[in-house]
Amino acid sequence: MPASDWLSALAAELDASWALAEMIASIATAPVTAVVARRSAGPSRITRGPTFRAGRAAFATGHRGTLAPPSPRRAMRRSARGGAVRAQSISEPPSKTTERTPADAPAAGDRFDWARAWYPMSPIDFLDDTAPNPMKVLGKSIVAWKGEGGAWAVVEDSCPHRMAPLSLGFISEDKQIVCRYHGWEFGNDGKATAIPMSTDAKAEKTACESPRSCAVSYPVKEEAGVLWVWPTAGADAWLEASATPVATAAAEFGELPGEWGMVELPVGYAPALENQFDPSHAEWLHAKYNAESGLLDGAMNVAYEPMTRFNVKEGTMGAGGFTVEHGGYNAGNKDVSAERLFTAPCSSRSEYKDANGNRYLSAAILYTPTEPGRCLMFTKFQAHTRKAVQGAGKAKVTAGDRWRGILESPAKTAFQWYMEFVAKDPELCRIGLQHGVYGAGAYTLGDQDIQAMHGVEVAMESAERDWKKSYYLPTPSDAGVAGFRTWMDKHAGGGVKWADGTRDDESKMKPIAQRLERYERHTRHCRYCKAALRELGVLEERLVDFSNAMLAAGLVFGLGGAVVGQEGPAVVSLCLAGLAVNATESVRDMQHGMKTSVPRRGDPIPKLW
Repeated sequence: MPASDWLSALAAELDASWALAEMIASIATAPVTAVVARRSAGPSRITRGPTFRAGRAAFATGHRGTLAPPSPRRAMRRSARGGAVRAQSISEPPSKTTERTPADAPAAGDRFDWARAWYPMSPIDFLDDTAPNPMKVLGKSIVAWKGEGGAWAVVEDSCPHRMAPLSLGFISEDKQIVCRYHGWEFGNDGKATAIPMSTDAKAEKTACESPRSCAVSYPVKEEAGVLWVWPTAGADAWLEASATPVATAAAEFGELPGEWGMVELPVGYAPALENQFDPSHAEWLHAKYNAESGLLDGAMNVAYEPMTRFNVKEGTMGAGGFTVEHGGYNAGNKDVSAERLFTAPCSSRSEYKDANGNRYLSAAILYTPTEPGRCLMFTKFQAHTRKAVQGAGKAKVTAGDRWRGILESPAKTAFQWYMEFVAKDPELCRIGLQHGVYGAGAYTLGDQDIQAMHGVEVAMESAERDWKKSYYLPTPSDAGVAGFRTWMDKHAGGGVKWADGTRDDESKMKPIAQRLERYERHTRHCRYCKAALRELGVLEERLVDFSNAMLAAGLVFGLGGAVVGQEGPAVVSLCLAGLAVNATESVRDMQHGMKTSVPRRGDPIPKLW
């Protein structure tokens, strides 16, 4: 039986025997994340030429949630502690009574296999369905495209002919991916379908049937608005992948409503995961500080509360992940209780409940290690009460800010009109501007996280010793980090297992400009932001042309006006030229902001606090 027929038969059997009921998120409150993808989740499917239906599972991810923003609070620290907590280094023998001790030792052979799991690669809406989309997972370069039958396909980003990147190519009218180097074409299953330089049809057919002409293909699944990839090839991999749910399927309340955010962090998998298992860091890293004194601003922050409960849930630690339980960490959420479910290798789903047991906030996050020192992060939130998104205090708005807003409002209205009625694709541009221009505050939060995570990663690399000897974790708030590191040591081989040929021997030290760049972090991954960036470039060119034309007109009108005694037209032309120059600078600032956090003028180090 041909392989494709056999796989189709298997797919039919799987459909009949493994039909999971679709779980739907029932709470319809608005998500609180600003940098998001657009479309809500769709059905799940595994594709490889013939479509594999792998069962529908609810999907939800997101970022660490700051339930209520942080504050200065040295004076209230002692009274807020409640009972004393014994300081304990994580390298000390664990106490039987401490809640911070990871609960279980692994069973024999209870190991997570990094190569045999689903990894999220992109929100579907971020992908360009008319072009190849280059990606990386576990150090392996792959390329995704929307192929035959509207199904997504993924192959190794290397043409079997001369190993040129297939991502440099294009998608043909019949949905084959075409290598731009010599025109070889490949179908959804990676098999060569055309070799243009063949001497005749028979020679081409023989070459296309050779296993050596095939691009390496990988299982791919479209589920809940996200593209997932299984980074192991071969017939056995397709079978195992089709029978394995994605990591987020374990979420108790199913998929969260709303839209996805995604960035590629310039830090590795371990420090990134540690960061989200450490919610109390928000009370300091993301606090608001007084611009003059540099100290925490009491009026703009909520008082912190030391965490007194944070532990790995008994009986949950294993190769598939673990669950932690913890309380609140500031005056706004001190009475909440939270449970964080980590499903290896990528999903962390948090459910916060108030003192009455009602859902308070849902937060989810996905990470994919792309290469050493970099990883993808997906985010989504859902607030179930207004208290969950309370502000950090009143922002300071000066009289100058108000006047500036009034003076700039006509220009902003004109810009919005242009993007809505003149831009090539207004809908793409609208969302791209929300991500890259109007959502700049999310970049600032990310920059703050990245500076801290990068410092941790470099220090750990320099120390050349394990985390138990490098970290001193004496408080209950450190239990999440200890739990994650324990899982890595006992069940995941101590760290990410990279694909063969991937070198992890380069320094993780990155210059400040690389840590603060935004194009590689988000813009290049997002078709919305790329469309908005292109349109801003077009607008800049038009404004420059208009200002030049008005300057020329002003010169002509000025000379003519000097003869006839009429200077009005020249003055109007020069004013319009000045307005166009000013608008051009604003558009350049917008483009710059979609590429980097480094200021365009002045000190290249931004003020993050």
